[in-house]
Amino acid sequence: MSPLPEDLDLITIQRRLNTRIIGTILMRYERVASTNDIAKERARSGYPEGLTVLAEEQVAGRGRLGRSWVSSYGDALLLSVLLRPVWLPPGEAFSLTMMAGVALCEAVEQVASVRAQLKWPNDLLLFADGEWRKSAGILTEVSVADDTIEWAVVGIGVNVNQTPASAVNGRNLQQTATCVSAAAGRQISRSALLEALLAALDERYAQLQSGERGLLFADWRARLARLGEPVTVTLPGGELRGIAEDVAPDGTLLLRDAAGVLHMVHTGDVGF
Repeated sequence: MSPLPEDLDLITIQRRLNTRIIGTILMRYERVASTNDIAKERARSGYPEGLTVLAEEQVAGRGRLGRSWVSSYGDALLLSVLLRPVWLPPGEAFSLTMMAGVALCEAVEQVASVRAQLKWPNDLLLFADGEWRKSAGILTEVSVADDTIEWAVVGIGVNVNQTPASAVNGRNLQQTATCVSAAAGRQISRSALLEALLAALDERYAQLQSGERGLLFADWRARLARLGEPVTVTLPGGELRGIAEDVAPDGTLLLRDAAGVLHMVHTGDVGF
């Protein structure tokens, strides 16, 4: 096994962290199938919430709708955070994705000094090469038993210093993706971004736990790109076109088609 890149030193990062829950336990791997899979295994074996699993490479990284997630070795942040929000009703589990999206925007803006937006429901958008492009994705997986969330794993993949150059799921990533350094115009410290992200997640998780879900929703909604504009939504069974009128507190997209019919979209991907 080759040495891990030295820019992510967990001992140094843990010493600098001042979080209450998130990142209290850090694990780092060179190559895994998926950090979400490892975090889920740790959840089932009883690890406490806050555990954060990092990897330099994922050979089976995935996003929503079964899509693959591609990133280059040593240039991205690939992590999954284990949470145990037993206090959160299962019907409000999407607020964990909202939390991660807002925290990711805050961390990137703090470290890279760029403006960040979110593409419904779970992608980070940064302005590069004259347009808004995807730089990160979020995948939240939840285990529910007896109407209680046993655990949740929030996976985050961020293209930090290298834009993917391949084609995945029929999409040329060179045309749709970017990285934080491209938007910032300079190299970005992965350790600084990781520390800022874990701190922002910790703060937003505390906000969610304290019952301030309305404030979190408002912050998430304010960062959504294309609200009030025409969009095309890719659904599991096809496409839907219309005006993205708004979002509901549970994360549902409210889309009105050309015939005036209002659709409530729970799962899909907004295209630009």
